[in-house]
Amino acid sequence: MKVLDNQTFFSEFLPHYIADQISLEKLIIRDENWYKNRNISIHLGAEITKIDRQKKFILTKDQNMPHYYDKLILATGSNARRFSYNKPNIKGMFTLRNIADADEIKAYSSENNVKDAFIIGGGLLGIELGYHLRELGINITICDINQYLLSRQLDAETSGLLQKYLESKGIKIICGEKIAKILGKEKVTGVLSESGMKIKTDMILQQVGVIPEITIAKESDLSTERGITVNNFMQTDDSDIYAIGDCIQFQGKIWGIIPACMDQASIAADHILRLNSEPYRGTQWSVRLKIAGIKLSCFGPPPSCDSKDEQLIEIVDKDSFKCRKVVIKDNKLKSAILMGPGKDNYFMKNLGKEVVLEEIKEKLHQ
Repeated sequence: MKVLDNQTFFSEFLPHYIADQISLEKLIIRDENWYKNRNISIHLGAEITKIDRQKKFILTKDQNMPHYYDKLILATGSNARRFSYNKPNIKGMFTLRNIADADEIKAYSSENNVKDAFIIGGGLLGIELGYHLRELGINITICDINQYLLSRQLDAETSGLLQKYLESKGIKIICGEKIAKILGKEKVTGVLSESGMKIKTDMILQQVGVIPEITIAKESDLSTERGITVNNFMQTDDSDIYAIGDCIQFQGKIWGIIPACMDQASIAADHILRLNSEPYRGTQWSVRLKIAGIKLSCFGPPPSCDSKDEQLIEIVDKDSFKCRKVVIKDNKLKSAILMGPGKDNYFMKNLGKEVVLEEIKEKLHQ
């Protein structure tokens, strides 16, 4: 088995790395010995320039020798979405996606004595980045175009409580605003919103999602739309070429979450090895982490008031920033939001399964 890639790392820990709370070595998931001990040949920094689908080999930029394959898996990931605004080449505007980005942000912050940073995008990484930069003494403003933070994961009430928690940590939050212009000549000095609001800043960090990396797939005439299109077994329109992870599009949807990547990798491997793989039907949306120092678990879609046949069970303690909400539909656990202290194993394991109401109430208090 061969792996041609850059070194894999824990991207969710990049904000910790910027704040010097974790070393570069700790970011790396597997070292080269791990691959060697499992008879996996790994080629780091090998850029693939061509896939020959007829002769079934690939070529890399710095090597003339072809790498032949029986089955090929594309796991090309994604790139950070970045808007140029009116100043595409201005200094002091970054995205955080990889270790090189993190090193650039660290260097710029130090060399330019950054006091104020403005984060465009109030998603998970944007919030975590803001929290750790704030711990370095940098004044942080997070701006999100949506009406409240983490609108894909949280309902409005829980998001409002999270916002109050972040504000208690000295982070300024602006929601429902869109940035129109970047201010400054050579270096960033501020931003201007579409409503006319001006905010001074020394650095801008764009955390506004990702774009699937599909270049090599398109050049190889594989079917692509927003991502590389795949079937239920993660095959492209070439049955010997599979695709998994951030780069794929399945049933019209981009799956940019780690649980989906893991599910897709397992299904592709089973199918290649002819182990009676179950077809992929999508992955339940789930988040389980500590964000900005507060525990947050989200399983399934956020609660809504649209359906009369859903039952909402909740515990809210605003003083401790605790918000635990569970939705039951047809006696099954449809979703759960668990923010603040408390256990979450029961809810993760029983998502989509039949549950007993009294047991749910008991677990919610644990």
